[in-house]
Amino acid sequence: MKGLQITAPGHFQIIDVPELDPYPDEVVVRVEVCNSCTHWDLTVWDGIDIFGRKGHPEYPYYVGGPGHELSGTIVETGSDVSTVAVGDHVALWGNPPGVKPMRASSNPGSRAYGGYVKYFVTHERSVLAFPKGALNWREMGMLEMLSCVAQGVVVAGDLTGQRVAVSGMGPAGLMMLQALKSRGPDELTAIDVDAGRCDLAVSLGADRAVKPGSPEWNTLKENEFTVTVDCSGVPAALEGGLEHTAGRLIIFSVPERDFRVPHTSRLRGTSIEYTRTPAGRPGRYARELLLSGQVNVKPLLTHELPIEQFEDGLGLLRRREALKVSFTMGD
Repeated sequence: MKGLQITAPGHFQIIDVPELDPYPDEVVVRVEVCNSCTHWDLTVWDGIDIFGRKGHPEYPYYVGGPGHELSGTIVETGSDVSTVAVGDHVALWGNPPGVKPMRASSNPGSRAYGGYVKYFVTHERSVLAFPKGALNWREMGMLEMLSCVAQGVVVAGDLTGQRVAVSGMGPAGLMMLQALKSRGPDELTAIDVDAGRCDLAVSLGADRAVKPGSPEWNTLKENEFTVTVDCSGVPAALEGGLEHTAGRLIIFSVPERDFRVPHTSRLRGTSIEYTRTPAGRPGRYARELLLSGQVNVKPLLTHELPIEQFEDGLGLLRRREALKVSFTMGD
């Protein structure tokens, strides 16, 4: 079957690899779409480890990696599968806590392919089914990222009476913004350096959008926000959020490098929190956000390309000409 492999920084091949037989607890998904993950795709392409681990990434990178935001049709199930069936339209959402997949326990250190392949094998509980026709493949493929984002929503909790800011209007920030709006903040502010993305944020429900360095930004008070959620990972954005927040800074992003914590943050008692939750990703909650329309992902899905044009898609993302690129696997 067809699969993508990043062979070295800045190089990839479309290769033919054997299809994997499912373990008893696994399903085989015929991939219709695998959406880009800007930060992860670009760091692997550039030879950088997204988590800052020494000696990583290792090349050639594993087949299909780092693709993971996928949707498709179940074409085969293992003998013990009971939660989904052949023919179901599904999307990957994550790994449920407490589940020990047979593949990992039977063959320690082994792994299945990543999502940039024609047939993807995973544990049955790592996918969720969607009603047929409710969403298109590209929209369904946003479930994995929205499941991550939804952890931030859970951490934020009830926002009644709060002045909330979301920093970084990439796909994650735009989904975070919409999901947080349903939590009842008094005011919801989008922050981004790109005027076009600021406009998009307002169209998706932000009360206002502020560009760092603008006259409006320079008039913000030290306690302008009671909760700021960072989805940018940019140290300057994290520091800027802390300078104008008296309450909580919640970090969804993976920071690009160390950032400075202003002394005034301590004086104001501002806490720094992360979005990992003990119960793991709330995949079913994320699916409901998509199906109910509370989070509209259509404006985020800006480009669609065949997997053979992977490098072109990364170029669109790097130049900020695309928010999301949906890669199709073809026949």
